[in-house]
Amino acid sequence: MEKTQFQFLTKTSGAFRLLCYFLRPMIRRTVGFILVLGTSAISFAQDTTPPLVTSRTDEPIKADDPRAIQAHQEIQTLILAANDKWNAHDIDGFMEAAWKSEDFLMIVDAQQIRGWAEVTAAYHRGYPNPDSMGHVVCDRLETQLITPEVALAIMHWNLYLKGGKTLGISSLLVRRFADGWKVVSDHSTTLEP
Repeated sequence: MEKTQFQFLTKTSGAFRLLCYFLRPMIRRTVGFILVLGTSAISFAQDTTPPLVTSRTDEPIKADDPRAIQAHQEIQTLILAANDKWNAHDIDGFMEAAWKSEDFLMIVDAQQIRGWAEVTAAYHRGYPNPDSMGHVVCDRLETQLITPEVALAIMHWNLYLKGGKTLGISSLLVRRFADGWKVVSDHSTTLEP
């Protein structure tokens, strides 16, 4: 009898082992999921890091707010004066609208340049002949005052060159300094006409 019981146990053990073999990946995934879920719950419960923004005490600045209206007029004057300098083929005058800092950032399509001096030098290299700068026309300019000292300006423009026309859009982060508004970051994208 012992031999029969032993054979039964061997057959059962083999079947059980076979079942465990096929279920092992599922069991591992389930145990892994439970461990990840449990670890996440513990981490979440223990997270004492304060949120980046706890509350806002200031209300958003609306477009009809006198501060926003004045900022729009001042920023429009800055950008249109820069465009006039571009159309006069004066790169240095054009760059007067930008923040003279090594932190000034310009992105044109996929190229990123940091630093006012580097951007100015890149313009001079890109346009060694001032007549190749063409003529820029601002189609639309929108501003949104984010804080009393920071605004976002979106400019839609056309650049007329001897070989044709280039359409573009620029997102300009503009900041108020003691000497007035300056562009601190310019992200421009050219579009096919």
